[in-house]
Amino acid sequence: MIGDESKTIRDGAVAAWRIPGRNFMPIVAQAAGVRIDVPYNQLTDHEKEMVLHGEQKHYAIDIPSKNGRVFHMDNALYENAYNAVEDSMSTTKSEIALKRLNRFYRFFTCPMCHGTRMNPNRLSQLIDGLNIAQASQLPIGKLPAFVKRIKKWLPDNMQKLANNLTTELLNQTQPLLDLGLDYLTMDRAGASLSTGELQRIQLGRTLRTQTTGVLYVLDEPSVGLHPDNVSGLIKIFHQLVDQGNSLVVVDHETSIINAADYIIEIGPGSGVNGGQVIDQGSPAQIRQSKQSLIGPFLTGKAQLITRQVSAGDVFAKGAVRLTINRRFNLKHVTADFPVNRLIAVTGFSGAGKTTLVLDGLLDAFEAQLHHRSLPTYIDQFNPGKIKHIVSVDATPVGKNARSTVATYTNIMDNLRKKFAQLPEAKQHHYTPSYFSYNNKQGACPTCGGTGEISLDIQYLPDMVETCPTCQGKRFNQAILKIKWQGMSIADVLEDDVDHAISLFQDDESILKTLQVLQQMGLGYLHLGEATPSLSGGEAQRLKLTSHMKSRQNDTLFIFDEPTVGLHPLDVHVLLKVFSQLIDQGATVLMITHDLDLMANGDYLIDMGPRGGDQGGRIVAKGRPQDLIKLPQSLTTKYLAKHFQNFDPQH
Repeated sequence: MIGDESKTIRDGAVAAWRIPGRNFMPIVAQAAGVRIDVPYNQLTDHEKEMVLHGEQKHYAIDIPSKNGRVFHMDNALYENAYNAVEDSMSTTKSEIALKRLNRFYRFFTCPMCHGTRMNPNRLSQLIDGLNIAQASQLPIGKLPAFVKRIKKWLPDNMQKLANNLTTELLNQTQPLLDLGLDYLTMDRAGASLSTGELQRIQLGRTLRTQTTGVLYVLDEPSVGLHPDNVSGLIKIFHQLVDQGNSLVVVDHETSIINAADYIIEIGPGSGVNGGQVIDQGSPAQIRQSKQSLIGPFLTGKAQLITRQVSAGDVFAKGAVRLTINRRFNLKHVTADFPVNRLIAVTGFSGAGKTTLVLDGLLDAFEAQLHHRSLPTYIDQFNPGKIKHIVSVDATPVGKNARSTVATYTNIMDNLRKKFAQLPEAKQHHYTPSYFSYNNKQGACPTCGGTGEISLDIQYLPDMVETCPTCQGKRFNQAILKIKWQGMSIADVLEDDVDHAISLFQDDESILKTLQVLQQMGLGYLHLGEATPSLSGGEAQRLKLTSHMKSRQNDTLFIFDEPTVGLHPLDVHVLLKVFSQLIDQGATVLMITHDLDLMANGDYLIDMGPRGGDQGGRIVAKGRPQDLIKLPQSLTTKYLAKHFQNFDPQH
């Protein structure tokens, strides 16, 4: 409640009164007799009591404004620090505001129910030795066995009732099992579920409602799914269709495309190079089509291995060793990661991939980097030759529309310098700062450099429109008059990477970055494109641009699901990027469910055998080409089948 006790109340000592809508409370406290220009730690006990627990009461106050005017209030309600937080918590609906308010609370397990949320009186009622809280802690995958035990436990005269209730329970459970959610416990907090898990739960609920005549549109439903879960997803799709519904699925997963009744293929490229229907028809027709880009991946005629996979000893250049004693479902797990190789960490959702790599490997490296002791759950960590670690995730690049492809890379800085060197710019004494829409010298005065204006419509969401002054160009008119090769700086930013390469043939500093972007399959992005709008896969590749121009001998790159939203041909481009990093000396580790990435890996670590309490072990490790010869885990069995689809000799 109290931030810095050495501050005065007027200067913000009471953190609870800095909540929006409470900034005038110090004035009310002063009217109530509390000194607000004395450090908080020098107030009397009575004054501190008034601040923290004072009675709600109305006071007449005068609030001075910054421009010298005074606003008078006859009935300003005094709220003590605790009241201010509690009242805000009871009325706010904003997630951001709730997160801010949570800082004032200390959360701990309820001493009455011990976290079960149930009335303790209800916990004395048992079925097969379990109370309702204990039953709720069971993973969904264990429910069928629990149901069988219930039936055996109940007397004969209750069997009919038991059959009715348990049949309904199992009918609701089966779609979730088909969708690979067997590892989730029934008491799992909804806020802790991933987007993919929530989407699958919604699918299961949809199936149970038995709708008919409904059109469902699903965007990338296979994201984050193990190949075995994709099979379950396809089964759910067919059940929805059998109920009389229609499904439109946007996806790149070839097994889903193969299972479709009709395919519409958009392309041929991305951005300005796309937007056309290049093929459509049944899977059989697409497989025979010569213009289809996805067709070769459905027939197995496409190239599966697109990089030079290590043929010898994968550990010849060294290894990183990690031992986790106990962390979630991982118990006494030791993993070795070969250096200067492409490593795939695979397994079902909830199998322990993230715990091993992000909680284990990443946390261990960061502890070493900052000279901290290792987390208690790590027994052993030997980094080998690795000294640096780069975690590349799919979170958006930049927080707002001011962040663009050009500003995120070095392109914008060099572009500003180029325009500032023009004779007309020198004549007006324009420095590089004038060619930035983030500075008042260059920004459009109407929109402030965002290219759009937000209209506040009372009781409705804000409406966003293109700025009427600059027409979305972001810069003021004086700056837009400065031309290079007949183009203003805004015109250059409207170009995509592919076209910009021909413009900057004579400017090596900009050209190198553009070529890297093109090599990573981002040639269709516009230089002025807002980075928060990029997909997860685009964001990951953009983050790599600064690393592609230098040696990476002692660096480990970690990618979490790098193929999200990528066409199989884009996966080939991504593998080329990975190979470049490895050629520069880097070690690349990817958490993935993508069979194409697994096939191209130098080393594979498969976690399992399933998820949740059925996971947490390394069930397969080695070179993918060796593992498919005698596949032991479910992942390697799917990988072996994938190799056979592309090369029957395996």
